[in-house]
Amino acid sequence: MVPLNLQHTLVVYRQQQHLTQADLAEELYTSRQTISNWETGKTYPDIQSLIRLANLYHVTVNDLVQTDLSAIQNQTAKYHLKPFSLAAITCLVAVYGLFVSLRWLPMIPTVMAIAAVTTIGLALTGYLIYLSQRLQLKTFRQIKAYLRHQPVPPITRSHTRQTVTLVLSGLVGLLIGGGLTWWIATAVLQWPL
Repeated sequence: MVPLNLQHTLVVYRQQQHLTQADLAEELYTSRQTISNWETGKTYPDIQSLIRLANLYHVTVNDLVQTDLSAIQNQTAKYHLKPFSLAAITCLVAVYGLFVSLRWLPMIPTVMAIAAVTTIGLALTGYLIYLSQRLQLKTFRQIKAYLRHQPVPPITRSHTRQTVTLVLSGLVGLLIGGGLTWWIATAVLQWPL
């Protein structure tokens, strides 16, 4: 069955019980307009109303709101993931930009700026790791699908393969970062080796 949102679910359950909006309003001690607002998505039932609806329809509250809860959690997480990803990448670029600027700017303030931006970048990266664990996103492919609002594909790799991939990715990152840092230090800043 295709997941439905609460407003559609309420209509389906009400019709299965052969109730009109007025009948349901009477059962729940509320107005027909309130029922209409729930079913059109203008308002959301309070917890007491959800419990009464669940009892009336012989389902759990979770059955009524599960799709909406998932959507709300996903939207909340998506709201945070993109800006924090961009901010972490901006910090990385800023650190290298500040590193290059050591050639023209005073050393102590520039090094302090590098330390501050690095600290902010590490904090952002830590928060992104926390979010990805909370959302159970383990691979780049899953994160990419999540950011594009697509279904998250399951993990198809073994634990050993994931560990090897993680170690190799870390080594490649260190080589690229170290190589870029060495190039900036020797070619741009003209530091002696």
